[in-house]
Amino acid sequence: MNGGRIYKRPDNGEHPKIGIYAGQGASHSWLWFVEIFDRMGFYDIRFLTEAHLKADGLDGCQVLAMSGGDTFAVAQGLGPEGADNLQRFIEDGGLYIGSCAGAYLPLHSSKEHLNLFNFVPARIANLTRTLPEAQRLKEKFCTAYGCSFIFHPVREAVQVATNGFEPFSKTPSLRAPLYGGPPMVARESAQVLATYSGFTDKTVFLVDEQLARDTVLGKAAVIRQKMGKGCLHLYGPHFEHPRFSVANQLLTDAMLWDLSKERFPAGDGDPDKETFCGPACERLMKDIKREVSNSRITAVSLETLPVQWTIRNKVYETAKIREFIEPVWQRIRRLEKLNQIVLLPGQDELLLQHAVEMTTVLREVKRGVRKGVNTLHAAKKMFETLNRTATLFLEIYFRTKLNLDRNVYT
Repeated sequence: MNGGRIYKRPDNGEHPKIGIYAGQGASHSWLWFVEIFDRMGFYDIRFLTEAHLKADGLDGCQVLAMSGGDTFAVAQGLGPEGADNLQRFIEDGGLYIGSCAGAYLPLHSSKEHLNLFNFVPARIANLTRTLPEAQRLKEKFCTAYGCSFIFHPVREAVQVATNGFEPFSKTPSLRAPLYGGPPMVARESAQVLATYSGFTDKTVFLVDEQLARDTVLGKAAVIRQKMGKGCLHLYGPHFEHPRFSVANQLLTDAMLWDLSKERFPAGDGDPDKETFCGPACERLMKDIKREVSNSRITAVSLETLPVQWTIRNKVYETAKIREFIEPVWQRIRRLEKLNQIVLLPGQDELLLQHAVEMTTVLREVKRGVRKGVNTLHAAKKMFETLNRTATLFLEIYFRTKLNLDRNVYT
């Protein structure tokens, strides 16, 4: 069920304005949204932090994509200002796409910070006061939730059945990966677009199989909720995972369905942007490529070492490091072929600075692990640096692609 095309935007020069959350509490999975939007040809992308959502960072956006991570950290980072701005964004016609942690965030909750985001009348089905026995992956099995626990019955690919509603009506069944996302029970006005219908040969059971079936199957996997002029789409499984193109297609169809009545404004771009071409572009890309290559080499060697880190409520393995590096590495080559890069003033120096810091902190973590010392503090700094480097590079990448694309239509 994972074959099929990725949606390509209409050949009319229009781009939906998309914000991708990559701030406090976000894991690496926001990069999966990057991958599918890039494939779609959607280049008007902003990368937003909690500071942006507290201020005016959603102004001009049509879509906010919130992927996996630590829901409590996201809610705490956004706080009352972020919650108010997010509510205003949706009610004024914005579309919120929440996957995994992004799906938990707007569900009804009485817990501190989360209770600021009670936007969708649905409850979490995998919430319990009595924690069941974990059969495997104990470090990823559960998260404290006040006096209760959220437990994760299964991981990896599960079967999902759609409920016949547009825009999911053409695909009755599909697979999507579940990495801690919620099975949901919808109430009142929440519309269920898809339910968990079965497990697959790839499903990994973290609890007793019968308990997993009772907790997950028949529960909502995808919910759509109208809110003012806007809408929320909540995905328990990662429909944005790049290896599941049928799920990608449905997520895209749903996004465009709730944007279909509004023209995508082309925008005027940023008048302060600078374009590096020819030798100037070659020099910058050579310097960035050198540092990213050094980081890749260090990351690969780290993957051979038995270490993982618990940062807030999330467990990070060394394999997660390259999740940040590879999307940058792949797109360096694309920019090299274009021989052009579009930046805001000073971003060339800032990008190189971040790339050098990335290599330095990776090597610091590697030395610490080999010496057997506690590397948690260094690992926190490492993932912050990886995130910061990736978001800046990808901002420049998408601005370059958008600039070239708009030139076709002018």
